[in-house]
Amino acid sequence: MDRSRLGRFIDQPLARLPFEEPALVSTSDPVSKALDLMREGSRSCVLAMEEGKLAGIFTERDVLTKCMDVGYDWNQPVGSVVTRSPHTLTASGTVADAIARLRQHSYRTLPVVTDGQVVGLIRLGDLLRHLAEAFPEDVLNLPPRPHQVMEKREGG
Repeated sequence: MDRSRLGRFIDQPLARLPFEEPALVSTSDPVSKALDLMREGSRSCVLAMEEGKLAGIFTERDVLTKCMDVGYDWNQPVGSVVTRSPHTLTASGTVADAIARLRQHSYRTLPVVTDGQVVGLIRLGDLLRHLAEAFPEDVLNLPPRPHQVMEKREGG
């Protein structure tokens, strides 16, 4: 893999990549509405907004850790279960910044903001897809175990 090309890839601003459109709810909306939006778009999270500003993020992990009690009230406000003041990335940040932040906190998705406004979501899977598209000859041709040597040829 050409290290200079890789360096240019990870140093590029996030703004050059397409962002996923976030699903938005108000912090006063019921948890059930957030789940419906997640289910409709096969989304892993929704962003909770308060007065036009990002107030929190509600993820699949939140569903599993906060909403699975017997008799849980799905009509309570989503604001009561969101992760408040979530970490964000700026659109002027780099791919390297995004990878580091996602890895540091074991996140799969982070909101991207510009001037305090949410402009999209960046997901780990999206970054991996962009890497594979930028380096198809290196990424897509890797064997499952790169150091594996076949004793005999497979196939017909």
